Amino acid sequence: MNMAKIDFEYSLRHSTRAKRVSLTVYPDGRVLVTVPPRASDRTVTRFVGEYAPWVRKQLAKTETSRDCIFLPAGRRDYLRNKERCRVFVKTAIARHNRHYGLTFNRIAIKNLYSSWGSCSAKRNLNFNYKLIHLPAQLGEYIVVHELCHLREMNHSRRFWDLVAQTVPDHKQRRRELRKYLM
Repeated sequence: MNMAKIDFEYSLRHSTRAKRVSLTVYPDGRVLVTVPPRASDRTVTRFVGEYAPWVRKQLAKTETSRDCIFLPAGRRDYLRNKERCRVFVKTAIARHNRHYGLTFNRIAIKNLYSSWGSCSAKRNLNFNYKLIHLPAQLGEYIVVHELCHLREMNHSRRFWDLVAQTVPDHKQRRRELRKYLM
């Protein structure tokens, strides 16, 4: 077994729900090792040593994203901003759907961890509440993006042409959106 030198700090979290040891490297450079209740120190050290090269690679990526903007998070923030986000989303959908004329079933505001929104095959629109923390034009872009998925459930040329009908600078907005970390 090839074990690399551990030259970074990490936090340890014991979880009764964990079935195996796992590693997470956050955009702010924190490294978290989650372990099942009965994992030994030796198992943890061996695991972290084995994945040390991967961790260093991820930490190098966080160095290049120093200009990223971290958004507020947590259950309290979600509960505080969920309804504000719902109002924003419904207003934006009403405005843009005058142009598109698309039908949908339900709008849900959720605390998503890895996406800004989604559109289901059942024509339900889901949005991350954190879009309320973004500049308004980026939130509008996300709403239009998901709205357009009601017609095109892909990212084809037709989809992007549809988005461009109401958000002609969508490429610029997508680039700007990458600065914001959830």
